[in-house]
Amino acid sequence: MKEKDLQKPASGKNGPVCDDLAGDVFAAGMPLWKRLWLLFFTFAKIAALVVGGGLAILPVVEETFSKKYKLLSSEDLLDMAALVQTVPGIIAGNSAAFVGMKVAGYPGVIAAVAGVIFPSVTVIILIAAFFPGLKAENPYILGAFTGVKACITGLIIVTAVKIAVKTLKGAYEGISFAIFLIMMLFFKINAAWIILISIPVGFIYSWILLKRMEQNVPVKEKEAGGKEQ
Repeated sequence: MKEKDLQKPASGKNGPVCDDLAGDVFAAGMPLWKRLWLLFFTFAKIAALVVGGGLAILPVVEETFSKKYKLLSSEDLLDMAALVQTVPGIIAGNSAAFVGMKVAGYPGVIAAVAGVIFPSVTVIILIAAFFPGLKAENPYILGAFTGVKACITGLIIVTAVKIAVKTLKGAYEGISFAIFLIMMLFFKINAAWIILISIPVGFIYSWILLKRMEQNVPVKEKEAGGKEQ
């Protein structure tokens, strides 16, 4: 983040808007029932087909809610990736609650979380009722999961690269990325602790930028006054 990033407003579909509100602006153009169905169906599809958990759902959320329907902004996706790992609960459920609230408020939370729960409960009931002797060590099942996990790994890498391109725009972002990556890879620090550490660091950095901007304003005003004289 640079000084110009703090000053420049984002532009949305309906005119200049704050990027944080972009999802709300786009969502306002879609009927509530359609948003609720989209939330339920998308997160049911994620829970049924996306294997790997955690950040593996990010590519599907980005493709559906950000690229296709413009219901979430890129900033919303970055916020989701950070927040869902710091609060208690499974990441899929936290992500569903976050996206549901952004897209359709409290009814959206219910629809999205219900979508996450539905496939798992249905599959468990069917297995318990019709396949009580099914073993997890079945080679065909293990082979299928291996193939799916490899695919999900590729999707996560692509999403990570896209997020990095949007985020790593300056020296601060690059240095922070390198430091936190080293902390995770070599010191095995939990991701939640790294996110908690990054919050006050980001506050301090933004505060320094704002102070610099405030100091530059009087200088520019004096220079403008001197030119007029």
